Amino acid sequence: MTLVKKTFLVFLLAFLVQISLMVVLISLGYRHSASQWQSVRSVQARQTALAVLTGDSGLSDSLDFPGQLAIYDANKILITTNRGMGSRAGMARNLTVLEPIPLVLEGKVVGYYATVESEFGQDSANKALLDTMILVLLAGILLSLAISLLAALYFARLVSRPADQMSNALQRMTDGDLSKMVESSGSEEIVKISRAIESLRTRLLSERTLRTQWAQDLAHDRRTPVSSIKAQLEGMADGILPATPDRFLKNGRELMRMEALINDLEELMRLESPETRILAEQVDADWFAKSARERFEALILQKSVRFYTKVTIDSFTADEGLLSRAISNILSNAIRHCDEGGAVTLEITGAGKETRIAVHNTGSYIPAEEIPKVFERLYRGEFARNSPGSGLGLTIVERIIRLHGGTIMVESEQGLGTTFTCILPAV
Repeated sequence: MTLVKKTFLVFLLAFLVQISLMVVLISLGYRHSASQWQSVRSVQARQTALAVLTGDSGLSDSLDFPGQLAIYDANKILITTNRGMGSRAGMARNLTVLEPIPLVLEGKVVGYYATVESEFGQDSANKALLDTMILVLLAGILLSLAISLLAALYFARLVSRPADQMSNALQRMTDGDLSKMVESSGSEEIVKISRAIESLRTRLLSERTLRTQWAQDLAHDRRTPVSSIKAQLEGMADGILPATPDRFLKNGRELMRMEALINDLEELMRLESPETRILAEQVDADWFAKSARERFEALILQKSVRFYTKVTIDSFTADEGLLSRAISNILSNAIRHCDEGGAVTLEITGAGKETRIAVHNTGSYIPAEEIPKVFERLYRGEFARNSPGSGLGLTIVERIIRLHGGTIMVESEQGLGTTFTCILPAV
């Protein structure tokens, strides 16, 4: 069932419920009014009969009472009616079916009276009023029904139009067309949904562009070493190039770089999977810093780099395995790009509920225009063009920090070095 039909039926059902309640209330009001009217008629009949019997009103063929009324003396002998002499006998016969009601004055029965109780609607004035009310009520119901149905149709179309637009936009996205923006119009809720779809479209478009660029960069980045290895292997196979150990070693290094790239690609794909979740645990801060130093002990000695640690907190919450991978990538870059005899510092500090892990080196700096690009896939700036690596290390770092709900900042200044700061919130 379409949204228009559902909205139409809901409005119709609400209208019927409203009309039913109104009819019930009018019926209760009518019964209450009729009961009060009967009470007033009874009091009026008693007062009229009492006035006649006490001499306050002369005997008349036209008593001041709107209904049929017969008055008797103390011996139940008919004295007068309000229907004239000609009809008195017939009226008296009609009233004999009712037990005359005694009229007591100062403890003494002074007479009796009898009246035929008529229905509220039998009164001419009341009947005219009821007929008018019924006509007005029916006209109001029909007019309200027409207005409600028109309002339901308008509201349904008002809601369904942007819903159809969003449905068409999602269908285009499903078909791979991400070129058209999703318009935001309608109610606040519809606008929120439209903006969410537009945000999704923008993200998908960005991811598509990034994947295309990534594939191109990957093909370009790997084409040269693959072609070089292929040419050397063909040259050695044809006897043109000597098959020396040094040549095999160089080719082996290139293959190892390609293997590292494949491993990094696999890890990045796993980290970017929506199913990936961190396994948060309490990590001893001092132990974490010492473990990081031990992993790079050989490289530190090889580069003659001074390595410092500064820990001001006892522990923090994180996925120890993933965070070790991220900090290792940063430390590896920091040591490799540090001048011989320079210094690398690992700091683990706390600020409120946040944990800050900073890596600083005194090596070559990163130009300001390249800082926003250092986390892009396969990006290798001029500062790292000639250094080994897959070009995915910092991309993996950023993804791991984001999985922790944190952020990473880069500061670099010529002559002072570079600092990578990871800010982790309390998990």
